Amino acid sequence: MLADRYIYTAIARGIVRGAEPEWLRDLYGFAVVPDLVCYLQLSVKELIPRVLSTGKINYWESGMDMNYGDDLYDSFVTYQGAVIEEFDRMAAGEYSNFVTLDAREEPEVTQKRLRSAVAAYLENGAPAGGGNGVGRG
Repeated sequence: MLADRYIYTAIARGIVRGAEPEWLRDLYGFAVVPDLVCYLQLSVKELIPRVLSTGKINYWESGMDMNYGDDLYDSFVTYQGAVIEEFDRMAAGEYSNFVTLDAREEPEVTQKRLRSAVAAYLENGAPAGGGNGVGRG
């Protein structure tokens, strides 16, 4: 199985929205522990042009329901910045076994890095940095 935005996205968003991290870990404790987690790391400054190139900023992806800013753009910058900070914290701490990939390059370059990370996992049987999971360990 291959998934985009697995439970770690829900956990990061939940924390940014004020939920307790332990409660979120318990809530998502039922989830299958992935064999490999690739975190495509990108700053909010680098994310903005990509989102704008799609033609619109989404109300929910902007955290407008949380009153993070006066308009959709300001709210997007603040909310997504907080989500990215949480992902960075997760990757450096409790989930330090995320395979973090620099996603600032063109999509083709990032895709090659993803393919290399998956190939390395398949070849070695474990991601660079260990296994992944929701639980404490």
